[in-house]
Amino acid sequence: MSLSPDYVKSVFTHLTSGHAAEFFSHVIDNVDWVVTGDNHPLAGHWHSKESFFKDSWSRIGAVLMKPMQLSIEGVVVESQGPGRRGKAVVELRGIGGLLKNGNAYNNEYCWVVQFDEHGRITAVRAYLDTAKLRDALEMNE
Repeated sequence: MSLSPDYVKSVFTHLTSGHAAEFFSHVIDNVDWVVTGDNHPLAGHWHSKESFFKDSWSRIGAVLMKPMQLSIEGVVVESQGPGRRGKAVVELRGIGGLLKNGNAYNNEYCWVVQFDEHGRITAVRAYLDTAKLRDALEMNE
């Protein structure tokens, strides 16, 4: 399949509509997932969808009384070619989250995502406002 901005948006729309399970159905089980940074507890490198979900995704979910509403702010696609997997950069904005302590939680994300020839996500490198994440976890776990 040819990777396009419309296809990438269709995958990420599952996150913006609150259907994370549908989004993760597009992620291979042995995904290579990196959350960048070194000054927050969720920075790390995972080699499976299960371990990323358990050690990272569910931790932030556990400190939220109300999840953020994500929106797709932009998508840039580098097409596939001989010997090259497709890659997309997805800019996300999360607003309206509410932490257990009653404080608002908003964040912005930039995910560099690699896709295989079947349109499944094989690797993610996630960038975000790590100070906001660190503070949210420290004050609410």
